[in-house]
Amino acid sequence: MSMTFELNNKKRDADINFANKENLKPNSPIVEIFSALTDGKDTSKYGKKTDMVVDHIKQLGEGIANGDAKCMAELNTIRKYSVEPLLQAEIQNLAVFGDFQSLGFDESIEVDSWKLVGDKSREQALNADVIFPTIKGEKYSVATKTISGGWATDYRRLQLGDMSKENEGKNQVRTDIINKMKKAIVTNAYNSVKNATPVKYFFEGAGLTKAGVDKVLKDVRRLGTGASVIGDYALLEEFTPWAGYNSEFTYNTSRYAYTQGISAEDLRDIRQKGILGMYNGNILVQMTNPYDFSSYNDAGTNFNTMLDVGLALVVPTGGQFGSPIKSWTRGGLTSFSGNDVTTGHVLTRFDIEFATDLTKGREFEIGILSDTNL
Repeated sequence: MSMTFELNNKKRDADINFANKENLKPNSPIVEIFSALTDGKDTSKYGKKTDMVVDHIKQLGEGIANGDAKCMAELNTIRKYSVEPLLQAEIQNLAVFGDFQSLGFDESIEVDSWKLVGDKSREQALNADVIFPTIKGEKYSVATKTISGGWATDYRRLQLGDMSKENEGKNQVRTDIINKMKKAIVTNAYNSVKNATPVKYFFEGAGLTKAGVDKVLKDVRRLGTGASVIGDYALLEEFTPWAGYNSEFTYNTSRYAYTQGISAEDLRDIRQKGILGMYNGNILVQMTNPYDFSSYNDAGTNFNTMLDVGLALVVPTGGQFGSPIKSWTRGGLTSFSGNDVTTGHVLTRFDIEFATDLTKGREFEIGILSDTNL
């Protein structure tokens, strides 16, 4: 789910001093018990500490309902420590697109790029020394942007000890942030490859064609030992009609029989997943792409999806230089609170710095498939 928050009087929780601030850590008992309670896990091993935590959370909820900023800052810090491990575990999965790195707050992001300059290599000298191409390296900086997720809470629930909505909120933040990161990676890769010169492996049309897809796959495979196609289910299912095999054989001296079939393994993939798992030796990877319940399609008949349905990345496997797609997070989550300008509700927002890049000069190492019909 994606939501947009317009906050006024925004307060950064880290700037607010509250009584428990110095002692509150990611491994504090109150964080562990709060996480277990909101996730519906057994808390019996914590004994009487569970009741103490529940009472404290009730007090925080009452304070927040009465406008106490210190209570809000403490609860949001507990929430941050609770959701951060879940988010970090999912962020690590961004490595399916390429290289991922988690940086500290004070670290800068620089990318090493290279390109060939000079004349092409010759087999022998032409009345002079043999000329070889030269690899020229350069560094450039990549700017981060803020990825956000958040939710509004009825703090009267917390006053009564009901933490069921806290679990929904944590999942919403995690899902919202990770999907925005995926969208940034795919969109940046698409724009980089589309605008690349002189070499790019790019197919875009009103529907995928077998010839167009096969050419991109053939070109990308030469960069490694194979290729993976990462995209939405709607795009990957267009590969299904191209599966199978043809055979022709003689059953007497003058007549031929022609058959078209599909392997049992492909049939199993289609039956279990709805799409092929492999196409011509290339792995098809379905990218999760949930609905964005905050926006509708142009016709108003369905929700939009978080990611572009019609895009797929073709990533070489077994390459010797590593992936040109890189992404970073800098620092951890930071939390903010404020009032919605429209409704006046108290909202909590979590931010994280994120950056993604497709290394300049290496755009040809990623293929793009785009179906404009989708």
